[in-house]
Amino acid sequence: MRSDELLDILGNSTRREIIRLVSQKPRCLSELSRETGVEKMALSRHLEYMTRAKILTVEEERNSRGRPRKYYEIADAITLRVNISPTEFSTKLSRRSSRPAGSSEPAGRLARHAFRIRDPVSRLSALSEIAEELIREREYHEECLARVEDLLEEVRVLKSQTMSELDLYGSEEPLLLRLTSSHTGER
Repeated sequence: MRSDELLDILGNSTRREIIRLVSQKPRCLSELSRETGVEKMALSRHLEYMTRAKILTVEEERNSRGRPRKYYEIADAITLRVNISPTEFSTKLSRRSSRPAGSSEPAGRLARHAFRIRDPVSRLSALSEIAEELIREREYHEECLARVEDLLEEVRVLKSQTMSELDLYGSEEPLLLRLTSSHTGER
């Protein structure tokens, strides 16, 4: 998936509501229709688009009577970073599996261990502690990343100011920019 596809999906209020609902628990078409107030035919087009874009996955549940019921759920954890500044517009999309099975991360192991706890209240307590720790860890890393982004923006502004101070001929500027851009990660 590309960033523009995700932005298109997020630009639609019905699709955002679908994402909100299926992030709570997997849901079938009739549940989504009832909770969003959108007709099943229109909703199925949204679900099809989001499934093709790999935002959602579909699991079929067979029952003793009637057709199998399709349940939609979030496919992966997706992060979209948008940088808008006077000198830059960029987007970066990253995705990681949201399923803890097979994960070698310590939190994934702790979560799988918590599921072995028989008492639901104790299990919920253990999972809540893990979630709180992960939220604190995420906030720390987001703060670090924000500081790095701020510093990088300052460097870009200073670089732009410095370029304007140089008295370059039209053909020399692109060459100088190419030579110096590799050091700041610009393209």
